[in-house]
Amino acid sequence: MGTFTAQILVGQKHSYDNGILNISHTLYLSENSRPAWILTPADIFKEHEPTNSNRVTWIPTLENMLEDALVMIGLYVLKDKNLIRLVNQYFQDANKEFIELYQDIHPENLQELYIHVRSITSSHKILLSVFQDSSILKQIQVLKHYQNDIEVCKSIYSKQFSLWSKQFEINGYLE
Repeated sequence: MGTFTAQILVGQKHSYDNGILNISHTLYLSENSRPAWILTPADIFKEHEPTNSNRVTWIPTLENMLEDALVMIGLYVLKDKNLIRLVNQYFQDANKEFIELYQDIHPENLQELYIHVRSITSSHKILLSVFQDSSILKQIQVLKHYQNDIEVCKSIYSKQFSLWSKQFEINGYLE
């Protein structure tokens, strides 16, 4: 297990206010030797017992790591019928809970999935928190191509104790 460097909350947009309603799923990006997106259902009001059987893990491509997460959202959260059809056609085993994108789908077919997911419109909202030094910091501009509400939160301040200097190192500022 690597360091978590990003989190995505998926829920409903509010008609009149900002924020996010009815968070249904979370995705966590784990990075280090090999990145992984881990998607889990979220029941923040504890209406159902949590189960690990609904968790899905994808080993994303390095080049399009953020878009890989958006395909996961289209497939497992929005359950877009055309995307499901494409995934069943292109993936070697679409029902696995652990997908390795470099092995389980041809690159040109994955590009087609990205294009399709960009066209999905719905009332869902994505709230993306990108932590310091996350690989997807360089990829967030692709969000302009998607047809849903999106909010991006980036790190503005960090205070971390350094084992080398034996003192706290501060990056950014708090107002």
